[in-house]
Amino acid sequence: MPTGGAGLTENDWPRSVEVRDNTILRRELVERFRRAGTRRSISVTDLVALRRAFWRRRAPPPPVPPERAATMSAGRAWHRAVGQVLGGEGSMEVRLRREGISCRIDLLSDVPVEIKTGAGPLPVDLKADRPEHVEQLAMYCALTGRPTGRLVHILLAEGQATAVRATDVTFGDLDRVASELRAREAALRSALEAGDGAGLPRCRWFGRGCEFQASGVCGCDGGEPGGSDLLLDEARSLVERPELSDRWQRLLRVAGSAGTPPAAARFRDLVYPRRAFFERTRGRVPDTETPPAVSPSRDLYDRLAEAVESGPVGDVRQLPSDPDGPEEEVVGLRGVPFLLRTSRAGARIRSAEAVARFPQYALELGLRCAATGTSEGHVILGYERAEDDRDRVHVLDYRFRPTATFSILAKERSRALADAIARGSPRELAACAGWMVSDCPYRTECGCDGDGGRSQR
Repeated sequence: MPTGGAGLTENDWPRSVEVRDNTILRRELVERFRRAGTRRSISVTDLVALRRAFWRRRAPPPPVPPERAATMSAGRAWHRAVGQVLGGEGSMEVRLRREGISCRIDLLSDVPVEIKTGAGPLPVDLKADRPEHVEQLAMYCALTGRPTGRLVHILLAEGQATAVRATDVTFGDLDRVASELRAREAALRSALEAGDGAGLPRCRWFGRGCEFQASGVCGCDGGEPGGSDLLLDEARSLVERPELSDRWQRLLRVAGSAGTPPAAARFRDLVYPRRAFFERTRGRVPDTETPPAVSPSRDLYDRLAEAVESGPVGDVRQLPSDPDGPEEEVVGLRGVPFLLRTSRAGARIRSAEAVARFPQYALELGLRCAATGTSEGHVILGYERAEDDRDRVHVLDYRFRPTATFSILAKERSRALADAIARGSPRELAACAGWMVSDCPYRTECGCDGDGGRSQR
């Protein structure tokens, strides 16, 4: 398959990739990795509603009503649109971990910003109408060490942002906020370890559409004791910012609800288009296993993520990407895309052999670089068989020359996937890697060949 001006064919793209070891970043991540501990992180959103967080880990996800699914999908689409329109306002989707607590801040500008979209009326009294939003913002402020944060509520109607309200919230004692964070974390961990969530406080949105309440999984009746109001009490000043609200609404007029979704929702779909074909035409096979509870034995992947995201605020963030590319966000480390992977390889991968041995890493990272207009990226590898922490972390830097090669590949693979879906046949799509075949739920009807020998994430 020709790739136009790049002068390469589909099978020749590896010639445009250079790989080298990054020993400086590796040393930094090894030190963080060794300090990270062994407990799985708990997210800030879990600490806003402890009962719901408990059941998310103890039970399979309950069915979501179609209307709720549509609302959630519209919200995700709008968050993506907001990121594309407001990327110049600061760093989008900043990921941060601190001592076992993780968060993803929608926007980090002069202050941490939490963006909420919905079809209901804009809140009038934030503490009374949206207490969970204020609590979430308080936790962001504590984790970033900034006393003031911003809540932005966007009212959606018929695919348009019809109203925006921005409010700056200043919190008093951040040490007290941090202590409350730790108290909630301890309560959730204790409940998960005991397998009993009966002692957790009533969620603030009881009776407002919780899927675990609606399905009868939780069994709460509203009589449970409420949680602490400390975070709300520490919200000392709430100031509306009409000038920001007006400016954001003007900017958001150019954004609309998502139209026809792209054939490739994820970059993985472009790497493994046959698998993507079956997921789009047959539906993704649901995960029926009970989610893992928070426990002392988290996996290597999570420990690596902790090491990467525990650096300075803003180090890990979403990068602006091609709006015509996959919907999936591209996460960057210090301004360049990166992949986090684990491997059962028995020996450290030599940089000169990386593309030949693990072409999927180079291909996916190259596609992400092309979508963000960058020419370099990192692959951060964790070796599962290594006996010492110092040997578990490996950082490879990839350079793509010319980057146009991967831009063309992305367009051609996306077009091929769309055509295959329209024809109802994956015959012309590239086969998946052999190591994927043994666990593939579509292997009997797909006809891919492979030995299923290796396993990587």
